[in-house]
Amino acid sequence: MKNCFNHPDKKAFSTCHNCNKNYCEECLDEGKEYYYCKSPACREILKKELFHADLPELLICLNCKNELELSDDERISGKVHCPECESLIDFKADPPKVLSKENYVELLSSFNQGDIGVIKSILDNSNIDYYVYGENFLSVDPLVQPARFYVNEKQKEAAKELLKDLDLRIFGASTSQY
Repeated sequence: MKNCFNHPDKKAFSTCHNCNKNYCEECLDEGKEYYYCKSPACREILKKELFHADLPELLICLNCKNELELSDDERISGKVHCPECESLIDFKADPPKVLSKENYVELLSSFNQGDIGVIKSILDNSNIDYYVYGENFLSVDPLVQPARFYVNEKQKEAAKELLKDLDLRIFGASTSQY
């Protein structure tokens, strides 16, 4: 019996296709054909595998018919936020569907690109269902509108717990949502 590289007390579910180490199901992400662990190098390989098989750069909002230009992250995740009608659309569902925006609540906001990257990494690593509104706007006109993190309301407490000790920098975040 092989054990998980990260959790020696757990039985291994599969092997990471990139690093060839054994991991439990919790430590693996499923690619199109293979499993990958959550190490940065292996996640990059997974993103490349998924990127080539995923959504096109332009899609039409199911709700308001607005043309949506997707970021690489949106193409990989399949979840797209329409800035026109505020809908969150899951294009990976078959058929694609508009997710109820009541299922997502604002967790925090930030102007700091470094903090945004760290927050995304923490939420991704913990499989928290989230989306970021206004992140790309920061590169056009910084300090006007922060990037806002919305999480699935069922995972809000878990997300808050994960981020509670995060030392956010100047203009880092609005803690009024905590």
